[in-house]
Amino acid sequence: MNRWGTLILLGMLGALGTPYVADAGCGCAKPPPLRGPIRPSVAWPTETITLFNDSLVNGVNYNVRFRSSVAHTVVWTNGVADNTHQDLADGQVRPRLTVTVPALPPGPCRITVWGQNVKTFSIDDDQFTVTAPPITLHQFAETITVDGYQAGVGRDGQVYLAFDLSQVTDATTFYGAAIGLPVAFGAADVTMYNDQGFLMQQLAATSPGQFSISAGDTIMSDVLGYWRHEFATYKQQHLNDSDFALKQDPNWHMDGTYHVNHDKIVIAINASTGGGHLARGMTQPFKLVVMSSANTTGITDVGASATGNSGPGGGAEDTSGDDGVGERTEILSGGSGWNQPIR
Repeated sequence: MNRWGTLILLGMLGALGTPYVADAGCGCAKPPPLRGPIRPSVAWPTETITLFNDSLVNGVNYNVRFRSSVAHTVVWTNGVADNTHQDLADGQVRPRLTVTVPALPPGPCRITVWGQNVKTFSIDDDQFTVTAPPITLHQFAETITVDGYQAGVGRDGQVYLAFDLSQVTDATTFYGAAIGLPVAFGAADVTMYNDQGFLMQQLAATSPGQFSISAGDTIMSDVLGYWRHEFATYKQQHLNDSDFALKQDPNWHMDGTYHVNHDKIVIAINASTGGGHLARGMTQPFKLVVMSSANTTGITDVGASATGNSGPGGGAEDTSGDDGVGERTEILSGGSGWNQPIR
């Protein structure tokens, strides 16, 4: 059991930054994703991914082979290349191939593209990982419990969990933990991405009041608390301002700036098991629990948030007061709220 583990709690931050063409306002002002052969680098079955390669020929149908590195599962799909869309990395038009991720087990995956029975190019499994489908979160008070949850672990040992926040508009606080998997992590071990491949947030760089990390114990991971600010402003701007209406390519606004999605977020955690990190592939089943509550002010107990990890149960427990202390106490004591079914 100590080989595996993870914890996630999430949210999204409309951090300030510089978009490619112009200031796109709160939520879309993010640095562009880096150029690469695939985007996003983590996805789940039924999610679309985009492959980039200069050898792709516009209008040609390509066969695409996905091969799971650990499970050795092989699944084929196909897609038609085009050279009519701008790359989010720099706004330049370049050849691309968009395909849907087929049914595959979580874990690192190698992708090979074939055109007219000739191998065109490959993407190694250190550049793409399959994980479990997103869990839907809400802005009201609830406890979500997912028994037997299994997430993808990349070749680098990071575990990836996906969440759907399309129904979260108001400011909300989330607390989460992995029951039965005593792993530890620090703020620098948690990174958030969206389904377009944008780097959304690194907790080590956040401002006070956005997150907390409390120590777990011998059967439970550290507890992560995260405050997501309101997104009503972001949504109203895209609904009412014609400049931010989406083009036929939904990655771009009418004013020429790129659009940053905030509905689906992937959390990458570099968790410590006390004797190392997670093995690539798929986590063993565990109970993932997430508690949410409306909160307009943020988390005030950030004393433990900047610590590094030190093995299972090795985080610095923070017991300072805030409006989420009841939830954290319930997690740490194994309260009855964890037995509620997923909604």
